[in-house]
Amino acid sequence: MKVKNKTSKYKLFDFVGAAIIIAFISFGAYFVYGLTSSILDKDKDVISDQVWCNNCQTYHDKQTAEAEEQKLVWCVNCNKYHAPGQE
Repeated sequence: MKVKNKTSKYKLFDFVGAAIIIAFISFGAYFVYGLTSSILDKDKDVISDQVWCNNCQTYHDKQTAEAEEQKLVWCVNCNKYHAPGQE
């Protein structure tokens, strides 16, 4: 007569596979949530009337940035922006 081995109903690979599937589903849900919240949130919209200023490391109005761009010149000697003729 054969003796049946008592084996567990679930194996380790079943749990690992389930954990991987849960991880993919949770990442997908997090990604979709972040994408929809960034699209629907009006505070995170790109403001089209402002541009990034590398000199000040902040955003300026386009008119202010254009005025600064015309006034400031890159100086090779001091490696900074400054007005022309100012040494």
